[in-house]
Amino acid sequence: MEKTAKKKSALKEVPSTALADSDPLLAPDQDARIQNAILRERERIGMDLHDGIIQSLYGIGLNLQSVRLHLGGDVQAADERLNQAIQALDAAIRNIRIYILNLRPRRLQDKNLLKGMRSLVREFQANTFLEVTLEGNEEEVNDLSPENAMALFHIFQEALANIARHAGATRVNVRLWRADHRVMLKVSDDGVGFDPGHVEGGLGHGLVNMQTRAQNAAGGIEIISIRRQGTTILAWVPLQ
Repeated sequence: MEKTAKKKSALKEVPSTALADSDPLLAPDQDARIQNAILRERERIGMDLHDGIIQSLYGIGLNLQSVRLHLGGDVQAADERLNQAIQALDAAIRNIRIYILNLRPRRLQDKNLLKGMRSLVREFQANTFLEVTLEGNEEEVNDLSPENAMALFHIFQEALANIARHAGATRVNVRLWRADHRVMLKVSDDGVGFDPGHVEGGLGHGLVNMQTRAQNAAGGIEIISIRRQGTTILAWVPLQ
């Protein structure tokens, strides 16, 4: 943890031209803060891939090696190991799909917020097979500014990604509604839950991203989670 923190603080002091020179994918005229954010996000993605997907594939490889060792003798043990490898491979494929789903840039384009959320839910269900219910009235959110609509949309996307990757849920309930001069978003799942005071890794990054988006839109977010009972995320932004 100390090494990571030192590396991040060092990035803040590097001029944008130096960062661009060291990485051809960064534009020389980009703001240094944007370049630093890109580099930190790459570091996070690399850590997530190593700690999650790559470790899963490594475990699958060990299972397949064990199958080879048992082929000449204990056929039942070999069959059990092979089934474990198949199940783990299926899980790894689902995780990769979810990861790509979360990384893909999102735009509402000509859709309003609720239509965009419905489209995201359909794609989410196709990749996770979870049951999702979405309640909302398009007329209630039509007055929401495009910037704040996009903020809630990205918060929703992050919430679904966290559920898919960490919650172990079977059902997700979503509600979007207007309350006075605010638009409210509630996302609840029946997953394993977590301790909000002790969060690390990919889940921690996701929660921070949601909080940052809500604050940048002059809104707020509340997270309630109970072990083995699930998690509820309540986010809100002003209409304008």
